[in-house]
Amino acid sequence: MAALVDLGMRRETIARRVRAGVWLRPFPGVIIMQSGAPTREQLILAALLYAGDGAVLTGAEAVRRQGLRRLPEIPELHVLVEEDRHRRCLPTLVVERTARPPATVERDGTVVATLDRAVLDTARRLTDRDQIRALLADAVQQRRSTPDRLRDELDAGNQRGSALVREVLGEIADGIRSASEGWGRDLHARSGLPPMLWNPRLYFPGGRFLASPDGYLPCVGMAWENDSLEFHPVEEDDTARRRADMIAAGVIVAHHRPRRLRTEPERVIEELRAHYRLAASRPTPDLVVVPA
Repeated sequence: MAALVDLGMRRETIARRVRAGVWLRPFPGVIIMQSGAPTREQLILAALLYAGDGAVLTGAEAVRRQGLRRLPEIPELHVLVEEDRHRRCLPTLVVERTARPPATVERDGTVVATLDRAVLDTARRLTDRDQIRALLADAVQQRRSTPDRLRDELDAGNQRGSALVREVLGEIADGIRSASEGWGRDLHARSGLPPMLWNPRLYFPGGRFLASPDGYLPCVGMAWENDSLEFHPVEEDDTARRRADMIAAGVIVAHHRPRRLRTEPERVIEELRAHYRLAASRPTPDLVVVPA
């Protein structure tokens, strides 16, 4: 609005056009000179103008612009401003003051926080463990970050909302790579079975690669596959072939659809125990196991 006033337009005229719906005022002091619904790009520019010089886009929009897709729909925008700047949050805009201005990159003409910072700024505002799992695992699976880098960024930044994120980072560091594998980890913790390796790589003694199951009990040679095409986007034939190769190598393979981990947890646990007893009754396959 100040720019329009500097150009000679009266404040009363601006206010009248906003009241009449001829122009839009998405945020205090920011005018969009049109009556139709603003585009996402217009709202982002308006948010940055409202936040002031040096404001940086972060959160889900910044994550999305850097290529990650496994995150919930978050309509509000999130911007970072310097610690001494006072801008209030609004229903569609989160304004966060920070003593650690982020490193930035430009995406689609907008300056955004680098991926590690944007991912954690998003995760800290989530309360659903599965959504946090999916987001962090996506960054690691795409080799866009590592658990250590994310943990270092989390330690250095705002600690509000960090407790659950820190727990999930521990899971990711242990090899969990999707929400469904997180469900599996939770069930395994209740099963009483020996420690399981998550996403290890199995090799024959000569060095030839065999498979990388979702979970593996090296003490008895038992693999656990979640069979999720959503989180492991490979052809169904490849999944069946991997399972057949492991069975041929002497590995006992338990497999479940992710849906059953949520709807039939007790039955899945009993099936895992049954597979474990079967594996324990047979010779352990001679394989080299490399943890994730």
